[in-house]
Amino acid sequence: MGDRVWQIPQEQFVAAWNRAATLADLSPVLRELAGGSVPRWAAIVRARALRKEGVDLKPLIPQTAAA
Repeated sequence: MGDRVWQIPQEQFVAAWNRAATLADLSPVLRELAGGSVPRWAAIVRARALRKEGVDLKPLIPQTAAA
């Protein structure tokens, strides 16, 4: 299931990540691009790997519980 995130072309992943405001916003977009569920942890792992390669990704705000 986590492998699906790596099947998304890099340029599409980066564009989706940089358009999203939160990980919750990103999840349905990645699901559509990957053709199935993409765990949030897998998206974070891919983003971290891309950042290590020098790809510029904006920080995403984690979804927090309402007070």
